[in-house]
Amino acid sequence: MDSRYDNALLGILQSEGNIEKFIEVMFGFLMRRTDFFFEYQPGKKLGFPKGIALKMVLKVINLYLKLAEYQEKHLLAQVAEDDSDDKEKPTNKPKAEKSETIETKPKPSTTIDSNDSIMTDQSKPSSSEVRPDAPSGEDSTKCETGSEKKVIRVAPGTLFKREENGERLYEAEPDCYNGARRDNFSWSQKHREIDIQVKIPEHIKSSKQLTVKIEKKHIRICENGVAQPIIDSNLSMDIKTETAQWSFEVDEHLLTISLDKVREYWWDSAFEDEEKINVQEIDCSQPIHELDEEAQGKIAQLLFDQQQKRKGLPTSEEQRIQDILKRAWNKDDSPFKGQPFDPNSFKVETSGQLPPNQP
Repeated sequence: MDSRYDNALLGILQSEGNIEKFIEVMFGFLMRRTDFFFEYQPGKKLGFPKGIALKMVLKVINLYLKLAEYQEKHLLAQVAEDDSDDKEKPTNKPKAEKSETIETKPKPSTTIDSNDSIMTDQSKPSSSEVRPDAPSGEDSTKCETGSEKKVIRVAPGTLFKREENGERLYEAEPDCYNGARRDNFSWSQKHREIDIQVKIPEHIKSSKQLTVKIEKKHIRICENGVAQPIIDSNLSMDIKTETAQWSFEVDEHLLTISLDKVREYWWDSAFEDEEKINVQEIDCSQPIHELDEEAQGKIAQLLFDQQQKRKGLPTSEEQRIQDILKRAWNKDDSPFKGQPFDPNSFKVETSGQLPPNQP
């Protein structure tokens, strides 16, 4: 992240007063002074092909979402390390999870069968989505991103590199993060969701030419009037048919299926007949916002306590114990009755024991 222009950008942000207006200034500059918003026309040198400008923006957003999640997890790992005091420093810390792809995925018109399946309405094409650039036609297990550091393969769709401090940084292309890339499809997953991208023959130009059937544990995709299906396989685990979505990107020749898992397990394959990955070696971390309220509360308390320690102030547990002592300080049977409350008279420990300070 380049900080050379921070002063100039900060001046703009302070002048505009909020981030939305700041972003408008940036895009206004691109419109007035560059060809960013011009659509390329044959014979002309200016502009970008349709949709490319938006993909560029989404690619940058996704990059910084991933960086932000990494920083958040790195902070939590550092807090846990500092809190362990004399314990051996761990080598495997939580890593950055793939940032969510920001894309438009309109839900196609569906009818729900009695056998827990959904059939797309062929009278209405599903809307196209804008997806970040992803390489195609590569080897089914090649998902690396460039790095000067040593990269070690640990699964078909997940890589990690080791930093000098021994920590793992996971990386892979978005279409196969925590998953794999196969001959005619790729899949990626998060704790609660799984995305499958299926290659569609180039002669198919509309979703009306396709029949897509998504059942609780089966997916079938076929071209209308063609006996041989594009995909016809059982899923590894059950999915929620009521929230299943798919969309067809004509330019990319890709059909993207977005599914919610019934059980929040890590899948070792998208389909039963597919080669399995090692789920012990994928990025199993979760963003804080995906945790339940109780877990988020514990993390917030952990961060607060660590901050209090750095300031030389009592942690939440130490403060709780001091409050108990303060209430008992002036009771009739207290040896400290009538004296000013002095928390330094006791060494407060989180175990709840209150031994006196050693002279």
